[in-house]
Amino acid sequence: MVAKNLDEIIKEQLNYTLKETEFSNLGEFYQGKVRDNYTKKDKRIIIATDRLSAFDRVITTIPFKGQLLNQVSSFWFEKTKEIVKNHIIDIPDPNVSVVHQCKTVPVEVVIRGYLTGSMWRDYDKGKPTSGIMPPNGMKKNQKFDEIIVTPSTKAESGHDIYLPREEILKRGLVDKDVYEQIEEAAFKLFKFGQEFCEKNGLILVDTKYEFGVKEGELMVIDEIHTQDSSRFCIIDT
Repeated sequence: MVAKNLDEIIKEQLNYTLKETEFSNLGEFYQGKVRDNYTKKDKRIIIATDRLSAFDRVITTIPFKGQLLNQVSSFWFEKTKEIVKNHIIDIPDPNVSVVHQCKTVPVEVVIRGYLTGSMWRDYDKGKPTSGIMPPNGMKKNQKFDEIIVTPSTKAESGHDIYLPREEILKRGLVDKDVYEQIEEAAFKLFKFGQEFCEKNGLILVDTKYEFGVKEGELMVIDEIHTQDSSRFCIIDT
């Protein structure tokens, strides 16, 4: 029997991707761009589908994408659970996470080690991001002297909006003490992620974290250091 290579395995599965789910007995249903969510009382079941989202819409499905997304996130949640608590209760299936139902903090923490992505595009136009303007003369993909946090609103639909820390607090989107907690947690998670990636030949360029609160306790929710939430580069190249 000839062993199949990865390309062959993926091609064989193109017609068997997980596009959507329908389990009416699991709880109240909510469909995100990639994940299907079922909530019942204080628990949520999250099923990572194979949907691929870009420009705020689903454009196709890719074999094993949901499994990869869930398992990468599960790996990092396990690695970082002693740094910051997270919402994971169980991973009963490669595509499924059972988590604590939390009250979502309506702010995403985007944390950056390099000038790239949307911050570069703003910088190139002379615009600050979340009120932050990097020093003059920087080049695309240049490393910052210090890690930068650019918080944004968490939009129900459409694009998130980058806002200065002061504006987020002024609008009352989150209490000052909670914001300080999530920013501190984000720094710790990002530094750990960067160090772990570096040992494995990768650069964790930037990422975003989402947080929730359950019974007064802050938790990391959604995903962490995945291909959907982060930018990576290969050190050698």
